[in-house]
Amino acid sequence: MVEILHAFGIDWRLIVIQVFNFALLMGVLWYFLYTPVMKMIHDREEKVKKGVQDAEDAASLKANAEEERSKILTEANKDASEVALKAKEFADQKAVSIIASAETKAEGIVKDAGAKGEELKKKMEKEGEAEIAKLAVLAAERVIKEQSS
Repeated sequence: MVEILHAFGIDWRLIVIQVFNFALLMGVLWYFLYTPVMKMIHDREEKVKKGVQDAEDAASLKANAEEERSKILTEANKDASEVALKAKEFADQKAVSIIASAETKAEGIVKDAGAKGEELKKKMEKEGEAEIAKLAVLAAERVIKEQSS
């Protein structure tokens, strides 16, 4: 076997040294290259997992926020409806009181106008009677003048 190795020019000491060099190179590469690269890959994998988890949490928070928003809008619409109903009731009550007040004032004005009308009528009647009396006196004077002439 030694002759075959010599025939091909293979030296077993060189092979052992090459195997030792290869193992040493593999150890150095493992320690300085493979381990840091694997650590970097692991860190990146953790960042990706964290990013995915954060995205899922954000989606969940968004869904909760949407639910809360719709709940708040529903409550706000309900409150607005109640306020509108109360405002309408208040306006109706105010309108009734204003109408009642206006009717009272109108009745007072009508009574005052009636009283003033009656006073004016009486005054006109008195003035008319006085005028008739004057005319009667004037007519009587004429008749007397005509008879005496």
